[in-house]
Amino acid sequence: MSASRSVLARLGGALALVSLGPWALAASLDVSTAYKLRAINYRDVELTEKPSNLSYMSQNAQLGFGVKNIELTGGAGPEPATMDMALSLRAVGLTGPIAASTGPLGHPFDRIAQFYPNANFIPFIENAYVRTHGLFGYPVDLTIGQQPYTVGSGLLLADDGVGLPGVSARGALPWWDMKLDGYVFQPHAAPFNAGNTPGSLMIYGISLEVPSEGTWQFNEMVEREMNGQLIELPSPRAQNAPFYPSSSLNGYPVSKAVRSFTSVHYQISYGPMFFDGEAAMEKGSATPIGPGALCTDANGAGPFCAPNRITFNGNAEVLRAKWKIPIKGQDGIARLTAARGSGANVTRPTTDTAFFPSHGHRFDGLERSGFGDFFQATPYDAFGGHSTSTASGLTPGVSGILSVGIGFTPPAYKGITFDFDYWLFQADRSTTADRNLGHETDIRARYGFRDRFNITASAALFSAGTATNPLRPSARRYMLEFAGRF
Repeated sequence: MSASRSVLARLGGALALVSLGPWALAASLDVSTAYKLRAINYRDVELTEKPSNLSYMSQNAQLGFGVKNIELTGGAGPEPATMDMALSLRAVGLTGPIAASTGPLGHPFDRIAQFYPNANFIPFIENAYVRTHGLFGYPVDLTIGQQPYTVGSGLLLADDGVGLPGVSARGALPWWDMKLDGYVFQPHAAPFNAGNTPGSLMIYGISLEVPSEGTWQFNEMVEREMNGQLIELPSPRAQNAPFYPSSSLNGYPVSKAVRSFTSVHYQISYGPMFFDGEAAMEKGSATPIGPGALCTDANGAGPFCAPNRITFNGNAEVLRAKWKIPIKGQDGIARLTAARGSGANVTRPTTDTAFFPSHGHRFDGLERSGFGDFFQATPYDAFGGHSTSTASGLTPGVSGILSVGIGFTPPAYKGITFDFDYWLFQADRSTTADRNLGHETDIRARYGFRDRFNITASAALFSAGTATNPLRPSARRYMLEFAGRF
C-alpha cells in the first residue's frame, strides 16, 4: 500500500501546483469517484454436477481527477486552443476468506483477474492522458496517453477499465457533419519493434461517423501481434495426444499474426423504439513457428507439421432492440437481443474461422460482462465453468456463440424496477452433433437514488446444454450489489 500512497501524494502535489498557475481562473477541476460492492453466490460454478457453493464479495473502486479548458498559446484558429489533463486510479479485488486462501481469484475466475494489472484491491493507473482541442487552428481533438476508448458497440475494441496506451484523434469533416476518428494503441508493454519479444500487440484503426436518420459508423481496425499466442485450429491431430508438448491446447504457436477487422455500426432512436446493430468481418494471416520441431505430437506421433501460413476468416453480428409499451398510463420496456460469432470450421484446417478480437468488451471488474448474468456470453467467449483450457472458455471442439434473448421491464413499483430476461445459447460450430450450450432465466430488482446510489439484487438460473456437459447440470448465481458515484 505504500506505493499507492506515494502515487496519491505525488498526485496531490501536482494538483496543488496546477491550482496556483496563472490560468487557474479559466480552467476547471473535476473530481469523480465511484465504488461498487457485489456479494455473489454461485451454485455448481464449474458445471460438473459436483456439490459446490462459492460465495465471495468483490470490490471495484475508481478515483479520477481532471483539469479542463486549460488555454494554450499559439492557436491559429478563431477559437483559442485548449487542453485537458486527466488521471484516474482503479482498484479491483475481493474481500473475505477466499482472497486469503486462494489468492485474488481461484479457478475458474483466474482468467478475469489476469486482465487487470492488479486484482488484490491495490490501486493501479487506469487513465493518464492529455487531450488538446483546436490545436494549430484545426477542429481536431488529440488525446495522448493511457485513455478510455471503445470502437462501435465494443464488439471490436474496448478498454474495459484498464485504459489503452497510445494516441487517438477525432475531428469534424467539412461534409454532412461527418466525423473521423483514428487511433494507435499498444496494450501490451513489450516494444513492437522487438520482433522476438513475447506478447507484443499493437492495435490501430480509423472510424468514420455519418449522421443520417440514425447514425452510421464504419470501422477498420488492425491487430499486429508478435509471438506468445496459440492459434486454435481443428485438424486431424485433434484425435491424437496433445500436439504441442508445452500445452494441452489444440493449436499452433505463431511468431506473427496480423488481423484486420471491418465493421458497420448503426444506431437509431425513433419515437418509442431504439435499435443498435453491428456486423463485422475478420481477415488476416499468421506465421506458425517451426515447422521442424512441430512435426510430431507429445508422444512422437506424426507427421502433423505446422502449415507455412494460417489465414483468418471470421464474422460476427450483434443486434439490440428495445421499445416502450404503455401499461396503465406508464411505460414498460420490451427488448430483443441476438448476437453471433463464427466458430472454427473443421473442414478448413489451415484457416481460423473463429471470430475473436483481442480486446473486445468482456469484463466489468472481477466479473464478466456479456449476455446472461451467469453465462455472460460474447459472440466469441463465455463463462464456461470447468472448460477454461480453450480461448473461448467452451468445451474443446466447440466455438462461436449464438445468443438470443428476450426481456421485459414493467413499470416501476414503489420505486423498484424489475427486469425479466430469458436467454438461449448455441454453438456456431462443433466437432460433434451437439451445439446446445444451455439456456438461462434472469430476474433482477433495482432501486436508485437520483442516479447516485443504486441497489441491485439478481438471480440467474442456468441449465447447461449437451455441448457444455452431456449430463446437463444446472447452476445458479445470486448477486446483491451496492453502487455509488459522484
